[in-house]
Parts: sequence; C-alpha cells; structure tokens
Amino acid sequence: MILPDPEKPVRLNVKYDKDASFLAGGLFTDFMISVISEDDSIIKNINPARISMKMWKLSTSGNRPPANAETFSCNKIKDNDKEDGLCAIVIVEVLPNQPVKLVPKIKPPTPAVSNVRSVASRTLVRDLHLSITDEYDNHTGIDLVGTIIATIKGSNEEDTDTPLFIGKVRTLEFPFVNGSAEIMSLVLAESSPGRDSTEYFIVFEPRLPLLSRTLEPYILPFMFYNVFKLFKLSQFFFLDDQLSQSIVMYKSLFEASQQLLNEMKCQVEEGRLKEAQLRNELKIHNIDIPTTQQVPHIEALLKRKLSEQEELKKKPRRSCTLPNYTKGSGDVLGKIAHLAQIEDDRAAMVISWHLASDMDCVVTLTTDAARRIYDETQGRQQVLPLDSIYKKTLPDWKRPLPHFRNGKLYFKPIGDPVFARDLLTFPDNVEHCETVFGMLLGDTIILDNLDAANHYRKEVVKITHCPTLLTRDGDRIRSNGKFGGLQNKAPPMDKLRGMVFGAPVPKQCLILGEQIDLLQQYRSAVCKLDSVNKDLNSQLEYLRTPDMRKKKQELDEHEKNLKLIEEKLGMTPIRKCNDSLRHSPKVETTDCPVPPKRMRREATRQNSVIPIVTKTLSCC
Repeated sequence: MILPDPEKPVRLNVKYDKDASFLAGGLFTDFMISVISEDDSIIKNINPARISMKMWKLSTSGNRPPANAETFSCNKIKDNDKEDGLCAIVIVEVLPNQPVKLVPKIKPPTPAVSNVRSVASRTLVRDLHLSITDEYDNHTGIDLVGTIIATIKGSNEEDTDTPLFIGKVRTLEFPFVNGSAEIMSLVLAESSPGRDSTEYFIVFEPRLPLLSRTLEPYILPFMFYNVFKLFKLSQFFFLDDQLSQSIVMYKSLFEASQQLLNEMKCQVEEGRLKEAQLRNELKIHNIDIPTTQQVPHIEALLKRKLSEQEELKKKPRRSCTLPNYTKGSGDVLGKIAHLAQIEDDRAAMVISWHLASDMDCVVTLTTDAARRIYDETQGRQQVLPLDSIYKKTLPDWKRPLPHFRNGKLYFKPIGDPVFARDLLTFPDNVEHCETVFGMLLGDTIILDNLDAANHYRKEVVKITHCPTLLTRDGDRIRSNGKFGGLQNKAPPMDKLRGMVFGAPVPKQCLILGEQIDLLQQYRSAVCKLDSVNKDLNSQLEYLRTPDMRKKKQELDEHEKNLKLIEEKLGMTPIRKCNDSLRHSPKVETTDCPVPPKRMRREATRQNSVIPIVTKTLSCC
C-alpha cells in the first residue's frame, strides 16, 4: 500500500472574505494561504518567504501572468528563486469607487457658432452622451437619477451679452437616468446676444438628490462669431482640434518613454545596491570577487565549494539505524531517536543510553493519531501524544544552571557542566521537540567525569534540589544521589545497537552552504545588473534616434501652430479658466493619511477583472 506523503505539497488553499468589495484605489482584503500535502493536511514548516502573490489585469491571453505582473510577498524574494511551483488563481472584479465627475463619452470638438437663421450654424452640441466616473475614470453611478443643468457662461461674470439657447433661455435641464444623460442637440437662439470673436462656456452640472457630495461639472468651451467670420474661422477650429489631438498623442509617447527610462534607472540603482550589499557579505566570509570577469570567477568558486560541500557530506558520521515510523499523516512527528541530533560523540553515547527506553517511541501531535498507531501495531508500538503533556511543569530552556543563584556564581564547578537538552539540535519541528525532550530530560546535566559530577552534586544540594547528572565517561548519578552498578553505567557505543542520536551535518558544511547561497545570489545580482544596464543603454539610444528627434521637432511645431491658431481665434485654454467657472465646492476628501504605496494597489485603479495568482516558489 502506498501512503500519501504529508510533506509533499500538491495544491494551495486560498481563503479570503468573498463578500468583500474590491474598490478601485482601495485596499485588498487579507488572503490566507495554506500549502496542502498529499494527505490533505496543512504543511506547517513552509517558509513564508517562499510564497508570493502576483496581480495583473485579466486578458484574453489566458490565466498565465504576464512579465510585468506586480508581485507581492511576505518577505523579500531572493534573486535566484525560481518562478515555478504550485499556484492558485483567484479572479476578483474591481468595482468603481465614489462618483467624482461628469464626463462625455466622446469628447466633442470645440464648437464655433453664430446667431444666424441657419440651425447648423447655431448648433453647439449633437448627440452628447454624459456619464459619471470615479477619480480613476471608471464609470459609476448607474443607480443615480436626477437632472443635468446646462448653463452658458462667459469668462467675465458681469458680461450681460452672454448667448442664449433656443427659447431665449440661458439654462436648460436634461434628465439623468441610470447613470447617464443623452443630449440630442443644443442650439443657440436665432439673433442671440453675444460678442463677436468671444469664447463662452457651457457648464453641465449634475443635480442628483440621492448623492450627498457635489460632483465636478463638465465644461465645454465654444466660440461665438458674427456671420461673416464664421465660415472663414471654422477651418481654424478644425485645425485646432487636429493639432490638440496630435499634441496629446506625442506627449503621451514622450511621457511613457521618460517613465520607462526612469524605471530603468531605478532598476539599475537597485541592482548596484544589491550587488554592493552581497559583495560586502561575501567579504565577511573572506571571499573577494574581481571587478572584471566576474561571472567566470563566480562559476569557478561555486564549482569548487559545491565539490567541498559534497565531500563533507559523503564523509561517514554517526547515524541512527533504528527504523523510523512511516508517517501516515502530518500528526506523526516520528520516533524520538530521529527527532534530535548531537554533535559530540561522548555526549551522544550517554544521552542515547539514558533515554534508551524511549528511543523507539513514536511522537504524535494528537491522542487520536497515537491511538491509531497503537491499533495498527496491536499495542506493540510505544506512542507519545503531545496533547497529553502537562506543559506547565516543563523546564524553562533559558533557565541558568543550578550553581548560579540570583545571577551570581554560587560555587566554581569543574567538568564543564551543561544541561543535556542544550546539546541537542532539532532538524525539524523545533517547538514540538523542545516539549518532548524538555519532558524526557528535564534539567538533566552532563559533566566530564564522575568526580566532577559528585563534586557538583555535593555543592548544589547545599542550596537546592540536584537533578540527574550524566558524565561524558558514561556514568549516571540519579536525582536521589544513587550511582554505581550496571544500571548506572552506559555501555560502549557499539553496544547500543544503533539506538543512538545521529550527528548533525558538520559546521563547515553549513558554512559552505551559506557561502554557496551568497555566491548564487551574487551571480544572479551581477547578471541582472548587466541585463538592466543593457536595457537602459538601449532605451537611451532609442530616445536619441532620428525618428524620436523628428517626433520632438513635430511636437514643438504643433505647439507653436496651436498657439498661433488660438491667438487668432481668441481662445483661452480650457485648463486656465475651468477653476473660475466652478462655483461648486471641490470633491470631499478625508483627513486620513494616504496608505503606503504597496497597500494602495495601483493596479486596482482601473475598473476591470483582475486575477490574483498565489504561488509557492519552493514547491515543484
């Protein structure tokens, strides 16, 4: 029978508030990620740094994240981490935020009108569709009902010659239903007042009883001329609109190019800082990297250190030959003999012998798991459930040795005393193992030999209770003071029949592992820095190409021509006069501070469906 592996990850479980609303520009709800094993249990020793979340706008290209997907993680991801592993996709719909302004579906051209009999010459607007958006231009307010007030205004509030709509009125109302208003046409009255070659404005103000806040109106400028100038100047208005659109396109191109350039410069700066940081860390390990031919030098160093590490791993070291219990679920930790390691051979011998009757015991997290093993083995297997241990009597692992009283040395011991538990190292499940061995060993102390142990006990009992003492020579003095006899003398290592704690990986092997990890990170940092430098140089060269210089010249020419046309038309740029026309208060703002950049989730500003992929990088 093949049992499921409780340590092998097979899928991710993502929990979050599914009733939460994801508003543009708002904060995400919390996402709780669990890594599930083959036996459907949660793997608890996953490093949070190995879990990341990617976010991007959903497209027709499928569910695979694009290269520019924004990445969030619990900790900073190492540059050499692989982008493979398990993933879970969560698709959320980003909703519009609060209504802010009234905007046209399609921006109309600047009208040029007169007050003649011809309706076409007096028409200001045709088929104007107005709707409400939030501050990120997402359409919203589909449940709002009210009216749109269209008013003609001049630059000067005291102007008495302001043009009038048909019916000789300055104000018209239009119904606003389901978040939008359709204005089929707006026409000036025949023989309407108005000054020749003067710019006026139509201000469209929403009046929505269900909305407590005041929205930003839409303002459409228009020019008023007498009949003789109108035809001649209409072609200038056409050119004005064409040039304005071209300028917007050119400026968007240059702004995007500059933004990309700035981002590349930031990446280069970050790359240099990362390279310098890792170079300094390598110097702490006495590893110097030359400034030239870096990658070949790193590759050679890595090859040599990996070879040294492999040789150290191959060297024979003490190991426990007692068969471990097959973990049928995540509630089984294993046999006590396999839960800890001891570096010193003499200490390993006497501690293994002292715990000989417990070495074969299987430790479980729950009594249910222990009972299951008991039933499977017909009661032949020792089991120890952690949920049955009274933890208040367990020793404090930070407690000083008993020859210290109130932080001061009561007597000077001999034989290098140390708590036996402090000689143990735990490869996994440290907290659970501290509970197990805290209960089994208590405050047991180990010293060099029997003379040192007797001297220690004789002094300790003057001030407090003395725990069991072990010696590196294999002797034991029980907590009641009894010693001697075969039952208090450990046999040689070979007589323990493999029931001995194994030795940990040599410290030099761990040091080599740290150096290898640093070298791999440094290699990745150097390669990444080289890549972003090339990208930056390529972008700089592109901005200096004849094509880009030509576009810059065309932009300058368009701006000059636009300025000349607007001077001829007597127009005032809309951006300079909007503020004087808005008599309503600004959109309400709150006094709360702006959330940090990572928390604002810039990608949520567009009303769209965004898939969130949660990925564990360590699981292949």
